[in-house]
Amino acid sequence: MAKLTVEEERLSESFILYELMRRVLEKDLVKMAQAPVKLKDPYIHLVEQTLRDLSKKLHDTKAQMKRLNIKVELNEHDETFSEYTIFFRGYASTAKYLNVHLRNQVAKQIEAWFLHRSDFHNGPNPSPPPH
Repeated sequence: MAKLTVEEERLSESFILYELMRRVLEKDLVKMAQAPVKLKDPYIHLVEQTLRDLSKKLHDTKAQMKRLNIKVELNEHDETFSEYTIFFRGYASTAKYLNVHLRNQVAKQIEAWFLHRSDFHNGPNPSPPPH
């Protein structure tokens, strides 16, 4: 069985995280618009700008995946695990992720995007900012 290259693995994991981040931010934006917060506009603008930037990053990731003929599909998910199939170079590989881990990674990436935007442009798992 063929294995994913480092680049293929990085792209597929980036795609999964970006898709999850987008879903979370879109849901939060709807809730934020309805929240009883005095000055909600700055928060809404931050999330909207982040969604625009994230959409660009996701578009670039999808273009790279298409160039390398990689496709990622969510198979099954329950309260504990999410299972994805990654199609690459004529092969298929199954990846199972613990939902708690995915949630933590998404939260970490959203925080990095909000606080250290320049660090995030290198893809998921940015290096921590200097203190």
